[in-house]
Amino acid sequence: MLTDTRRFILASLCAFLLVAIWNPLFTPVPAYSEESQPKKSLYERMGGYDVVSAIVEDAIPKLWDDPQTASFFVGMGTDTREMLLQKNKNLMCYNTGGPCKPFNRPLEKVHAGLNVTDKEFNVLLQYIKKALIKYHVGSQEQDELMAKIEGLRPYIVQQKEKAK
Repeated sequence: MLTDTRRFILASLCAFLLVAIWNPLFTPVPAYSEESQPKKSLYERMGGYDVVSAIVEDAIPKLWDDPQTASFFVGMGTDTREMLLQKNKNLMCYNTGGPCKPFNRPLEKVHAGLNVTDKEFNVLLQYIKKALIKYHVGSQEQDELMAKIEGLRPYIVQQKEKAK
């Protein structure tokens, strides 16, 4: 048989446990660890908007002068080229987890009728890769971004290279 003191202690312990289980103030705080921290976006790991902007500003204008791709940009005025750069900055920012909002039309519509080939698309990849290295983007981030850009190939390339 329980004495009054034992009953009081048992009842107090049960009440405490009920409060601890149901009260969020008693929820234990998890220990700090790398796994408990939210994973940074590719955008953040690359260096944010300044790096995204520098990569686009470095790579895209090279396409305007490259003999393999220059014909796509003939007749583009300065304002149109500036708009193209900004659209690509926003697109890269958005697709890497940044705060930018893209304001471009669907890629397959933008590139329809241009007959962009795999070889020409590869010129873009080459310039982006060089810019990533130039701006000291880490190798893991380079691989992630290049995979994202490679994923755009079906929307941009309309003319497959003929086997030789």
